[in-house]
Amino acid sequence: MTELVTLLLEIVPIALAAAISPTSFALVIVLLSLSKRPKTGGTGFLAGSFIVILGAALLGMLAAEGFLLTRTEPGPLKASIDFILGIIVLYYGIKILLKKNDWFDEKELELPLNNKSATSEFFSSMVLAIGLFALNFITTALVFLGGSKIAAAEVGWVGTLISLLVLMAITLSMVALPVLIYFLTPKKADNILSKLNQWIKKNGHYLTAILVLVIGLYFLFNGLEGLNWI
Repeated sequence: MTELVTLLLEIVPIALAAAISPTSFALVIVLLSLSKRPKTGGTGFLAGSFIVILGAALLGMLAAEGFLLTRTEPGPLKASIDFILGIIVLYYGIKILLKKNDWFDEKELELPLNNKSATSEFFSSMVLAIGLFALNFITTALVFLGGSKIAAAEVGWVGTLISLLVLMAITLSMVALPVLIYFLTPKKADNILSKLNQWIKKNGHYLTAILVLVIGLYFLFNGLEGLNWI
């Protein structure tokens, strides 16, 4: 149980950093507002996001499993990997902090939704989400990292399943939230989501940067400690 709690304390910040993506949040809001079937389009977008996030997490777990199987002794390799990961993650944290995302113009955005059946709209939205998350490096990389941490912790299949569900749920929360609002309060959804979108556009990259920097410092410290440099 202690190992699982420790793992979750590592997974939650990683998932939060992966979740707060202003671009994906803004895109799903635009998709919902332009769609004639916002619930269908939103569900499709959520399904596509789920596929990519699950794939990234499983790839991370497989990579960690392969590393564990080929490792003969701990040595400095894990510490070196943590050190390098720390530097890379810190670099992206600083990059996110100093440079906001380039926002798309909602008026010029063309989504393949109009004049389509519900099934076509669902799959169009799903493909759109798959493309977005596949190209969103920092989110995919963080989920991959989270998956590798889960496998490396070796907490048994129950602990692994719980940790994976936590990673997936938190990472997808920012995409699921607008869809959930449309299901719960469809008449007020546009007004609520418009305000949320403006706030995320203004502050989202700061939140992401802070979480990514904390994760980077954590890995950097672990690496330095493992290499006996501190």
